[in-house]
Amino acid sequence: MNKNMAPALACALWLSCCSQKKDEPAAEVGSKAYVGLFGDNAVAVVDLAANRVIKTIAVPVGPHGVVITPDGEKVYVSSDGATTVSVISTADDRVTSSIEVGMTPHGVSMSADGKTVVVSDFGTDQAVIIDTATDQVAATVAVNRPHNSAISPDAKLAFEGSQQMGMPAIVVIDLDTAKAVTSVALQQPPRALDYAPNGNVYFTVSGKDELEVLDPKTNELGAPIATGGSPHHMLATKDGELELVVSQTAGDLEYVDPKTGMVAANVVTGTTPHWIALSSDGKRAYVTDEGSNDLAVVDIATKSLVTTIAVGKGPRKIAVQPTP
Repeated sequence: MNKNMAPALACALWLSCCSQKKDEPAAEVGSKAYVGLFGDNAVAVVDLAANRVIKTIAVPVGPHGVVITPDGEKVYVSSDGATTVSVISTADDRVTSSIEVGMTPHGVSMSADGKTVVVSDFGTDQAVIIDTATDQVAATVAVNRPHNSAISPDAKLAFEGSQQMGMPAIVVIDLDTAKAVTSVALQQPPRALDYAPNGNVYFTVSGKDELEVLDPKTNELGAPIATGGSPHHMLATKDGELELVVSQTAGDLEYVDPKTGMVAANVVTGTTPHWIALSSDGKRAYVTDEGSNDLAVVDIATKSLVTTIAVGKGPRKIAVQPTP
């Protein structure tokens, strides 16, 4: 290379890099997403730097819940057509063990400290508590038709959504004693839950186009927030300022402002969005579009769709591997 060209080339590279950082947040270098494919009975492994599927891992029928440990080393996948939770090692992306939990396990949630997984075992009417150090069942708690749950930031309580016909509720479980301590009666079956940084538990229910609000200190319900049709999963932004929620009929990701109690913005993602995950830096949201068989990548700050990634049939739950 001509020596006189070196400064110009370096400048051009620097300007290109700066332009990319200004217009669009960098991808999760070295990070992967794990997407449960309900139609393929598999988990797609997505390279988030390259925006492509790099491997597909077979799991038992009906992958329903997917969570990852905070250190990014293990993924837990429940299969509602079986009786097990599969454990995937992210080092080589293969199933290393299988945990028997009971019939028709639905959603799974992970504690912030990474020590506990709560499985909503719909078919056996119990919440199953797994110790991630041993990958064994540590305890079970009776809950009628549990579907999904959320765990408090201090890992002390689990809020389990009961879809018992005629008696829907949120059952609060003390994880230290493995006992149900109270129950909040609902009018409709709960769908998904999120324990947000602002101290509220948000959840959706079947048949209502709104985000429900629960104060976990008093276990009292607050004023609901209107959303697009058939809202499903919701997840707080890293700064806790917004609650993101997918509308399955609108096909978008909606930005709910808890302070105003209104949807402040929305980004169209695809057909029948199902679940949300965030990048480690909180700049991107990853939304599974079950109806269009893809993963939508959203720039949260600019409220824009960055790209979509074809992942396989019926993508539902997703967990993103944390980066250091």
